[in-house]
This record gives sequence, C-alpha cells and structure tokens, in this order.
Amino acid sequence: MKENTRKDRWTPEDDRILVETVIGAVKNGGTQLGAFEEAAEKLGRTKQACGFRWNKTLRKIHSAELEAAQKKPEHHLKSHLKQAMSGFDELSDSYMRLKKEHEALAREHHRLLAWLSKGVAFIEKGDS
Repeated sequence: MKENTRKDRWTPEDDRILVETVIGAVKNGGTQLGAFEEAAEKLGRTKQACGFRWNKTLRKIHSAELEAAQKKPEHHLKSHLKQAMSGFDELSDSYMRLKKEHEALAREHHRLLAWLSKGVAFIEKGDS
C-alpha cells in the first residue's frame, strides 16, 4: 500500500489503474465511491483526488465502458437466475427418476425377501 501523499500530475499509468479499478468495480456490482477508495490505496492518492480525476477527466473518455459495465450486473444476474432455474429443473428431474428407481428397487427387495422366506421355510420343512 502506497502512502497518500500529494501528487499533482496524473500519469497515463495512474489513469489506466483508476479506469480499470472503477470499471471493474462497477462491472462486479460495486460502487464508484468504493472504487475510488480502492484506487487511492493502489495509487497512493486520496479517494477525493481519484474521484475528482475520474469525474473531471476520465469519465467522459470512458463513458461507453462505464455504461456497459453498469448494464452487466443486471445481465449477469439474469444469466445466473436462468442457470439456477435450469439447474433446479435438472435436479428435480433427477430426483423424480431416482425416487422411481428407489421404489422399484424396494419392491424388488421385498419380492426377494418373500422368495427367500419361502425357500427357508421349504428347506426347514424338508429337514424336519
């Protein structure tokens, strides 16, 4: 973690880090304010300086990326919801299949126990 000292000039590398941090945070459902705090730690600047740089200069340049990032969480959520519902349907189908197989095996088990019981009774009857 860098020390927060005053730096007047922003380098292209500083700008890149700030942009990646803000866009990444928004894409993952975070806030710009949270991104400014994170960028401040990375860059050794204050969160206010990062916010000012973003809002005054970089936001205009990267508005399309920001807009796309802001839409992504909603799309991401719908995708996860659709995947969860699909997974639930598959699990439900599997459960029903297994339940039917279990019932069939239980019937077969009872049939075999009855058959063995008759066999044991027949053998015991023959031994006496």
